[in-house]
Amino acid sequence: MTARGAIDAYVEQVAAGLPGPARRRVDMMAELRSGLLDAVDSHRQDGLPDDAAVAAATAEFGEPRVIAATFRSELAVGLARRCALTLAATGPVVGLLWTAAALASHIGLRRALPWEAAAPAGATDVVRLLLLALLVTAGGALLTLAVTGRRAARRAHRNRVAPAAAAFSGFGAVTVDVAVFTLLASQLASAPGGLAPLPVAAAATASLARLVLAWHAAQRCRAAIA
Repeated sequence: MTARGAIDAYVEQVAAGLPGPARRRVDMMAELRSGLLDAVDSHRQDGLPDDAAVAAATAEFGEPRVIAATFRSELAVGLARRCALTLAATGPVVGLLWTAAALASHIGLRRALPWEAAAPAGATDVVRLLLLALLVTAGGALLTLAVTGRRAARRAHRNRVAPAAAAFSGFGAVTVDVAVFTLLASQLASAPGGLAPLPVAAAATASLARLVLAWHAAQRCRAAIA
């Protein structure tokens, strides 16, 4: 096996099973490969043959599983932060769309608490679940952003806390959307003619897209928990 082939095999061992976006993994592995090849060239200049130069270079970098653990932690933190930022960005948009749909449908105009006003009869438990899920989603996203910020960059516990918090936030967002669709189904069953079609359709489309996005993001974050 050539020196480049041996280095590629080493890099493939490191890359196997790493979480996170493919582009980020490719960039990391390209940097690792470049560093290893530079180390091999350096040892060649010192007079070592190819096999010995490769062995010396890989020994300097360490076992593939150790390198992979370092990359895995970094990727998990980045993945968790992206998930939290996505939920923080999409949450208000989805909420505003549903609020606009409720107002256009003249739901919630009767005297009641704001979170009870839009609830069809018999949906109190669903509304309570919705509120709890909103708290979990917001709390998980805020915790994720807190532990992945620059001030927390050196805290070892963030490698586990960040993906776990992001996963909770993602599953919370899924629960929010499921609860909203349950309320929508209840409203359709009791008074379908009172709903404004276009605003409700727009809100439902955004909510469904966010549900799918949050589900996949939460699953990736859960898989990335160290």
